[in-house]
Amino acid sequence: MNNQQLYHLKLVCRWSLGLVWIWEGLVPKILAPTPLQAQIVERSGLYWPDIDTWLLVMGISMIIAGIIICIGWLERASVLTASVAMTILIFLVVGNNPDSLKDLHGGIAKDVCLYAVAWVVWQLAPIVPRRPKISD
Repeated sequence: MNNQQLYHLKLVCRWSLGLVWIWEGLVPKILAPTPLQAQIVERSGLYWPDIDTWLLVMGISMIIAGIIICIGWLERASVLTASVAMTILIFLVVGNNPDSLKDLHGGIAKDVCLYAVAWVVWQLAPIVPRRPKISD
């Protein structure tokens, strides 16, 4: 693969990861929170000042994280942070709702894919740090 192709691969992976963070922050946390979302937050005991406000804060934070990933600011740091946050969220969700492992929408399977695209961005960030010229 040439640098142009590697750049586009990194870009697709970065945007895939970032758009999932934006979606997960916007839809289930802000636009259409479900009772299950609120239950998981309540069971975790990790919220302040109340569950609804915490879901809003989480949603806004996830949207900001997604935008940062999409624009490529501090690529390696942002995908590492996203991966660590994803790991923490997985443990919180599964620990407070073991049935999530059987999620028909594939929550865990989706997360494995997100780890994969984060790894691609991590690997390519130092190799293709900028948009290469057509001749590269």
